[in-house]
Amino acid sequence: MIFQVDQVITWVHVPKPTLDLVGIVIGSLRLAGIAAILAMVLGSAVGLGLILRNRRRPSVIEPSRLHLLEPSNS
Repeated sequence: MIFQVDQVITWVHVPKPTLDLVGIVIGSLRLAGIAAILAMVLGSAVGLGLILRNRRRPSVIEPSRLHLLEPSNS
């Protein structure tokens, strides 16, 4: 009697996944560092943009609103 095998099943031993606490901590620190750098870059760009925008705009000072201190005679 000849047996014909149509399918072959191969069993592979896979270890149970374990929680890698060090990897989680390092990953979260990396993500926090990227967020901090991104916030610093964006904040610097916005701040520089505001400084440059205010320097280009001429300041308008009305002479009637400008009150100078006069020396006191006491």
